[in-house]
Amino acid sequence: MFDASLTYLRQVYNITAMQGSRDDSQKKFSMKIASRMTGLTPHAIRAWERRYGVVAPGRDSNNRRFYRESDIERLALLHKATDAGHQISRIAGYSKEELQDIVDRMNVIDMPPRKAPELRTAGDLTIVRDYNVYVDEILSAVERMDRKSLEETLMSAETEAGRNALLERVVIPVMERIGELWRKGELRISHEHLATQGVRTFLGSLLASQKTFPGAPHVVVTTPSDQVHEIGALTAAVTAASEGWNVTYLGPSLPSEEIAGAVTYNGSRALILSLIYPESDPLAARELRKLRRYLPGIPVIVGGRARQSYSQVLTEIEAVIVNNLYEVRTVLELIRTKGGV
Repeated sequence: MFDASLTYLRQVYNITAMQGSRDDSQKKFSMKIASRMTGLTPHAIRAWERRYGVVAPGRDSNNRRFYRESDIERLALLHKATDAGHQISRIAGYSKEELQDIVDRMNVIDMPPRKAPELRTAGDLTIVRDYNVYVDEILSAVERMDRKSLEETLMSAETEAGRNALLERVVIPVMERIGELWRKGELRISHEHLATQGVRTFLGSLLASQKTFPGAPHVVVTTPSDQVHEIGALTAAVTAASEGWNVTYLGPSLPSEEIAGAVTYNGSRALILSLIYPESDPLAARELRKLRRYLPGIPVIVGGRARQSYSQVLTEIEAVIVNNLYEVRTVLELIRTKGGV
């Protein structure tokens, strides 16, 4: 059973436990070894501890975490169960016996836990692919009203996963999840505002750090009148800048004549709009039609959660509807290389 898996892992990783005493039950394992033995990243272990209290590690004389064999066993069982599709939020409080029963019924208990997905690059830098870990850490920071931790996690995600993954696999899911929790009454308005301000500040710093590129095509990014949610637009602006475009980000909720003026003044090759909320707004539909009259021939790229509710008018004005940031990058490349889409 699990003891056999533990033995297997020790052999594979040549692990030697830090002895707290000669008693086997008192062996202690560092975070690094716990990560190897359970297949979870250190990020995941810390996030599960803080958010769900799945284990309570001890601290050594240097205030570093250590894990006992019972902690290792529990984390490994939780990892196997979540790999099989069980949500950590639902099974975090299960007893060892209940977790064992789940895994037994999966018929994989004699298999060693899978190592956390990762990619090694030059310099032996590990890039974590478990993006939900970052999402969980940010949600935990928001619940604690801890903006510093929120921003530090965003920085870690960019460093370890890369900017494209940060935007599409961390920032957008986080904001969607926070919106859902707020609508359900599980987060206060103050939590939503803290998250939005923290993410906006972080994305703004990324955009400000981008260099301008002489001779590169230009794009304007904004939202139409009364579309006040700007995180989607900001992620698109950072994406365009990362693709080598010179970007003018105008912020949210601008009338069509002001947007058109900025596009004309900058000689922009494209316009990116984000539609989040409200949906099916007659004012937004009118503004989109006016934009096409002001900007004939300019590609208008439209994304955001509310995009489908405007599909009729977007088809009418021949806008390019994008479903994710990968499609934004693809469309921008087509415009750059072929002059159109």
